[in-house]
Amino acid sequence: MTVLRILRKGHFGARVRREVRLARREIRQGRFERSMALITAFAAVVSGWEAYAQHLRGAFSHWLMWTPVGLTPPTVVAAVAALVSPRLARRALPALALAALVDGLVGFAFHVRGIGRMPGGWKLGQYNLVMGPPIFAPLLTCLVGIVGLLAALLRPERPPQPRWRAALGGALRPVVPVQFQIEHQTRPVCALNSFASNIAHGQFQRTLALTTAAFAVLAGAEAYVEHLRGSFNRKLMWTPIWVTPPMVAAAVGAALSQRVAEQILPVASSVTFFDGLLGFMLHVQGIQRMPGGFRNLQFNFTMGPPVFAPLLFSSVGLLGLIAALVRRRNG
Repeated sequence: MTVLRILRKGHFGARVRREVRLARREIRQGRFERSMALITAFAAVVSGWEAYAQHLRGAFSHWLMWTPVGLTPPTVVAAVAALVSPRLARRALPALALAALVDGLVGFAFHVRGIGRMPGGWKLGQYNLVMGPPIFAPLLTCLVGIVGLLAALLRPERPPQPRWRAALGGALRPVVPVQFQIEHQTRPVCALNSFASNIAHGQFQRTLALTTAAFAVLAGAEAYVEHLRGSFNRKLMWTPIWVTPPMVAAAVGAALSQRVAEQILPVASSVTFFDGLLGFMLHVQGIQRMPGGFRNLQFNFTMGPPVFAPLLFSSVGLLGLIAALVRRRNG
């Protein structure tokens, strides 16, 4: 009865709207370090599990095939620990995120080499690209490194303040001497520090939009190759390919126009996000329909559709939604 009374009086809806406005304001100010750390942990679990399944299919024939799997647990631990320790968020998390980024680039090089070593090599590129190692998958795992580095540069969310403190507003803010402000504003900074400062204050919309466009291209291309292997036996297998061009166009347009970033990019990103969730459910259904279903999970999980790959597609949509919320750098 209490829940119904709250819903009837509109208290629940008002609280939700208030929390949404607060979250939007925090994101625009670059204060979502913990949220980005959680996204990093999620992306690490998804990409690490997918790397394990794909490399298990290849029987881990090369020792480097274990590196994305081995990096997953410490990355997840560092990302979760960053929720409570700013020091870990500034030190351990960026180191592991950088390692994941480099590991993805190394994996891409080895996958390219693996395709070249197949019978016919790149002369039979159309066949070997489909039947060989997934060429764009390692680059998608670089998403873990990107969001991890962003989490390390962002500022933590503000703790909730008592109502009496919020009502006082700026009365309790410390007064900064004018001379200190002038010295701080005129202090020379290098380009790298300036870029890090822009991220920390949520002013990196153009950069994040272009990053989203790049990962959308990779995700769409990987979906095309994987679904071509399955002969596109369901019409829904075409949806990530259909969604990719408008997603890329919206992300590039957002880098050029603030109006596109505010009006079009959120729509395209939401469609991409939910299309990834749809793909995840269909991949789970595909594994269940294989001989033995979930009772033969170890074999079907390895040889069936890549169950977590669509969630990386959803991660691209999530990245686009964040890009739509952050601010543009002045000037």
